[in-house]
Amino acid sequence: MKKITILSIVAIMLISVVLQAGVTYLTEDEYKKLKKKERLHYWENLENDLDNYQQRKADAIANQEKLSGEIETLKVNITSAADKYDAVYNEIMTFLGINVGDLASIQQKIEFYNEKITNWNNLSDDELWSAKKAVRGLVVEYNEYRGSNYGKVPDFRRDFSDLDNKIANISASLEAAKPKYYEDSYTVVKGDWLSKIAGYSFIYGDISKWTIIYRANRDQIKDPNLIHPSQVIKIPRGLPYEWKVYKGECLWKIASYPEVYGDATKWPEIFRANKDQIKDPDLIYPNQIFEIPRD
Repeated sequence: MKKITILSIVAIMLISVVLQAGVTYLTEDEYKKLKKKERLHYWENLENDLDNYQQRKADAIANQEKLSGEIETLKVNITSAADKYDAVYNEIMTFLGINVGDLASIQQKIEFYNEKITNWNNLSDDELWSAKKAVRGLVVEYNEYRGSNYGKVPDFRRDFSDLDNKIANISASLEAAKPKYYEDSYTVVKGDWLSKIAGYSFIYGDISKWTIIYRANRDQIKDPNLIHPSQVIKIPRGLPYEWKVYKGECLWKIASYPEVYGDATKWPEIFRANKDQIKDPDLIYPNQIFEIPRD
């Protein structure tokens, strides 16, 4: 009987070591070496340990019963919330006029936009600027799609939020890649004339700058008072770094153009930068291309 009791103590000892370091448990041989008073103290510790674990067990059972009740309540709440979510979701989808079959096409559209933007992000500034028409076109298309009912489907809120940021970033990258001088294009509509075009806010907002447009399009506009609907003309942006000479021009006249220096007295700067092809500053020829020095 004593042997069985000691084995039981050893079993309790092993469990206790795993659960909590408390009493230092002895082997059977170590126990036999204890004096009577030491054995009584050892047993006291074991009994205290046993009481402690019994209490912990009782507390755990009570907590388990309490938590089990809470879990069941939560399950009911989850089911109720899920039902309400489904009801609201279905109401939104009905209002938007979108069914489950449309979700795949929306996902494909999102992947299309992501793929395009990823490809553009891998381009150099020059390459990105060369693709500006496609980039701007996609931004317009995306904004229209984003504002449609397809962009309001709850399933893709995070996807569209991410795309909003990517579209903003690629637009900023395109702006940063813009060279100091470049040319936009404008298609003439009925009722347009050069000064009117120059006065548009998206062109120059200044009717007096019509001459800039004229000079940039002298290859196709022979008479500045005569332009035609559907004619596509160049709109210079920024200050050019080179200039193609046209008949009747001289260095001081070129320097006087607002898109060059706006100051005729700066003609020597053009002369000094192009001495390799200008022998006499009073003698320049049509179709010569001069460098325009910039600070």
